[in-house]
Amino acid sequence: MSSNEIIVRKEKNDNGLEDFYYVKATKYGDYLDLMACTNSCRKKKPNCKKVSKGIYVNTVTNEQIIAKEHFSRGENFRLLKKSADNLYKLIHSNFYKNIGFHCVLTYSKSPADTEEVYHDFKIFWQKIRYRYPNMGYISILEPTQKGAWHIHLLLKDMKKSKMFISYYTIREYWKKGMCHITPMCEGVDYGQYFRKKITENNDLLNLYKPGVRYFRHSRNIKKPVTFTATSNEINNLIEKGHYELTDQYSLSVNQLYYDGSESTLNKIFYKKLKKKGEDNCV
Repeated sequence: MSSNEIIVRKEKNDNGLEDFYYVKATKYGDYLDLMACTNSCRKKKPNCKKVSKGIYVNTVTNEQIIAKEHFSRGENFRLLKKSADNLYKLIHSNFYKNIGFHCVLTYSKSPADTEEVYHDFKIFWQKIRYRYPNMGYISILEPTQKGAWHIHLLLKDMKKSKMFISYYTIREYWKKGMCHITPMCEGVDYGQYFRKKITENNDLLNLYKPGVRYFRHSRNIKKPVTFTATSNEINNLIEKGHYELTDQYSLSVNQLYYDGSESTLNKIFYKKLKKKGEDNCV
């Protein structure tokens, strides 16, 4: 009899992506991510199939597997980390040349909960959007060491390469506390700035209760471009775009048995590339 537990193992420098004919690619800013798994290879049959949320079936043995449940965003570190990875791509898709503003909105009196923060920001944004109809934003919700919520805000005119918004405009519309706004700094990787905060030893992650979203964005923010292509098409894209490899690894989704043995249900391969000569730092 098998265990209900599914574990994921990571292997660095795994070049198994080269064995796949079709590859899923995602372009965002100067980056190109490549991914393939056993489900996308016609010569390999997937051993794991999702039935519903938290429930999977081993297609070889027809056994039902119930994934381990998590009760908060802090406990479910993997889910929060995935949100941070998505935020990273979204920032690089829209602000990778650092054209825009970084704004911080704080509270003079701590809000009752995140719903109050969402409500206050909605009113604030309606006023900003009325004055700047082409404005787009990405907002990141973060707690301080004392547990008080504040908002990081990236702002950009989605139709013009340059724009200006003053501190006094933000101060006029945000009346819940202090605000700070500066032009985005050249050479700063804002995506990495927020992503690096999501670590397993960060106790503040326990404040993200189920349903609390780590980030939000306006409707006019552009999403990363995702497509499926052949390995030859990907190689041509890499050559023409002058991309170079920055990282590659694989994730094995394994079923753990009571006797301590494991069987691989699925394996996912990743490559991350970046255009040459495009260096960012925090």
